[in-house]
Formats: sequence, C-alpha cells, structure tokens
Amino acid sequence: MPMPRPSLDRFARDRTAQSETLAVLLLVALTVVGSGAVVVFGAGAIDGATTSADIGKAEHAMTQLDSKTSLVAHGSSDTQRVGFGRAGRGATAVDESSGRMIVRVINGTNGNETILDEQLGTVTYERGSTTLAYQGGGVWRRDGNGSTMVSPPEFHYQQGTLTLPLVRVRSDGLSGHAVRITQRAPTDGQFPNATRSNPLTEGQVYVTVQSDYYRAWGTYFAERTGGNVTYNHTDESATVELVTPFKGEFDNIVASTNGGITANGGDPPTPSQAGADYPSADGRIEDRIDDCRGGGCNSWETDDEFDDAGTYYTESDVKNDEIEVNTSDGDVHLVVNGSFEPKTVDVTGPNNVTVYVRNDADFGEANEGGSAERFRVLVHSSGEVDMDGNAIFVGLLYAPESNVDLNGNGVLVGGLVGGSVEINGLPANDFGYDPAVRDIELNLGGAEPRVLYLHVSVTSVDIENG
Repeated sequence: MPMPRPSLDRFARDRTAQSETLAVLLLVALTVVGSGAVVVFGAGAIDGATTSADIGKAEHAMTQLDSKTSLVAHGSSDTQRVGFGRAGRGATAVDESSGRMIVRVINGTNGNETILDEQLGTVTYERGSTTLAYQGGGVWRRDGNGSTMVSPPEFHYQQGTLTLPLVRVRSDGLSGHAVRITQRAPTDGQFPNATRSNPLTEGQVYVTVQSDYYRAWGTYFAERTGGNVTYNHTDESATVELVTPFKGEFDNIVASTNGGITANGGDPPTPSQAGADYPSADGRIEDRIDDCRGGGCNSWETDDEFDDAGTYYTESDVKNDEIEVNTSDGDVHLVVNGSFEPKTVDVTGPNNVTVYVRNDADFGEANEGGSAERFRVLVHSSGEVDMDGNAIFVGLLYAPESNVDLNGNGVLVGGLVGGSVEINGLPANDFGYDPAVRDIELNLGGAEPRVLYLHVSVTSVDIENG
C-alpha cells in the first residue's frame, strides 16, 4: 500500500512557526539595542543638561556675590550673605594669591612709580571644563583656553578720569553652600594721598592684570578706554596704557633733552637749558600720518597756498617751496610724510599753523615778521634739523629727539627744543626768546586716551562659610 504523501499545510505551519520565533527573537534584540542606545545617549543628554543647569545656577550666584561684595566693600552694608545652593558636582573654592593688579605712573617728576601692586584673590566654581570666577570686582568665565567677562570689574574710565576701587578677596577657605561677606579693614586710598596728588601731568599710566582670565580683562580694557592694550601670554597678563596731558612750559630760547648745547664761539644763548624733560613728538606725528593715509585729510598737491582751515597731507618731500598760509578761516595743519625744507613760509591771520615732519627739517625764511606763538613745527626722531646761512625762524620748533645744527648768521625768535643742539657762528646768531610760546599746547598724547585724574583705593573683604 503506498505511503500517504505529506500535507503541504504541514510545511506551511512549520515555516510559519519558525518565522514567528525569529520575529520574537529579532524584536527582543532590537529592544535590547534600543534600550542600550537610550541609556547611553540619554545619560549623556541628562548629564549635559545637569551640567548646564549647575553652571547656570553658579553663574547667577557669582553675580550675586559680585553685587553684595560691592555693597560691603563700599560701605553700604556691614555684612551680606550669598547662597550657592547645591551646584551638583561642581567645586567652589577661594585662592587669595590668584590674580594681581599693578598700576604704574611714569612721568618726568617721579620717574617710574608703582602706586599699586596687589594680589586680587579669586572665588572660583569649577564644573568640568568650565570655570566661573569672581575676581577684581568682576565675574569671569573660562571654557578651555578662552575667557570671557560675565559682569564688569571695578575699573571705570570716563572723560579723563580713571577710578579703581579695587576689591581684594581674603578667606580661610570655603566648604559649605553659603558664604558670608564682611569688610576686613577700612578702605586704603593709594592715589591721591598725602604724597600723591591730581591732576596728573607729563607721562603715562599703565594698568596691568595678571590672571587666568587676562584675555577677558584685556578685551574689557580696550572696550572701556579705547587705549592701547598689550598681552604677555607667557606671564598671562594684559596691560592698558593711558597718557597724561603734557603741560610742560617752553621757557627757553634753546633747550636740549639729551645731548647738551654746544656753542662754538661763545656761551649758549639765554635763557637756555640742557637736560630738559620733554616727551617725544613721534606718536603725535605718526598718528597724524595714519589719519591722513586713512583719507581724513585734504590732499596737498602742488599748490602751496592755504586759505582754508583744515589738515593737508603730502607723501612728497617739500623742497624750496614758497608756502603761504592764511589762517583767517581757522587753524591749518600741514602733515609731511617726508622732509620739510621750504624756501619761505609766510603765515598771516589770527589762528595757528602746525607742521608735522616725518624726516628732516631745514629752513630758509619761516614766519619772518609773524607771531611766534602762531607757528609750530614738530619733527620726528628719524629726522634732523638744520638752519644754515641767513636762515630765519619765528615760532616754536619742537624736535626733542633730533640733532639740531644752527650755522651762520641765522635768526631764531620764539623757542627751540632739540635732542642735542650745536650752534656755530656766535655771536652773529640772533636769538630772542618770546614768552608767547611758553604755554603752547602741542597735544603730544597722540591718539591714546588721556587720564588727568586718578583715583585708586584698596578694600579687603573676607568671604567665609556662612
């Protein structure tokens, strides 16, 4: 009897059962993988969100610390408290030796004087690669190598007045989630005081901050003052320079700054002074040239007649020109990015003519018969000054870093400042000091921001567990 043939339904049922088993196994596998991915990526996202929240809370606490410390330091409150909360896995600490501020004043009277050199002290919160810090009355943030400002420090510059009410942090350490702020000692005035006074004259003020956040300090200095900021990356410091107005007096017919006055054939003219203290004219001249190159001046082509007020610029040497300037319309400024060796300069009118010379200066007849206070010539240190033969100069000639040679039977009326001055031909030379040049303002500070009044003080505060 033949064997019965297997039913096709049976094979179908077997294959269906196998498919269902494989589906279940695949579903289980996908579930396991998906769950693992959720755990891995979800944990990272949760950790990132937690870190961000912790840093946000700490940043808020730091700005509160900034505000309340200022109240204590400046006498508005005896005690203040700030709660840091439980900022997750972040760490809060105080380092009294972290950060330093140095303030120097350089002038002809006192030389290089350091009026402030103080450690700032820093309160920090660290979470991962981010650090928040209260330092110098400001709050700073550092992520990796860069730093930014969260709130500004105690550094204020406005209209020639620099105010630095420095807050110095002291502490025996922090371990809790709240701090108490008290003033350790009364405010100590560093400038002005019994031996230092305002206004400042003739020099520069340098403010240097050494800090882990020096880049952000430097950015703030530049934005707040517009001053020249330099960085020392090795020392992790930023320095801003401010200039003090030059208020010197031109009270000699001839003065030299470094090389003395040599008079062959007699004594130097009177009044005269060797070793006088006058600042360089280089910065002022270079700033004028830069401004003109930037398109801020009138072009000085071949026409040597100036009847309109303003600034005129040339890249060419001025040689044997016959220059006529009428100042009835206002002051005239001539900027020469080359040598200035005119045959004649004729100045008329009630206002001033100022010449800025990048290279050598040599005069035939300059402002003969004119007013000495109305004609001023500034010469860069890269140039020399010569007056030969029967040369005539009436005005203020300012070349404090140049060699000046006066030869022959020349006439000088007004005042002259040179680096070194050599006079040949005495007593034939005719020198006459004009008191009208005594108080001329040359604006030698250049484009740097000026500081006339300086107010620097230090207040120490204690930040303790509270």
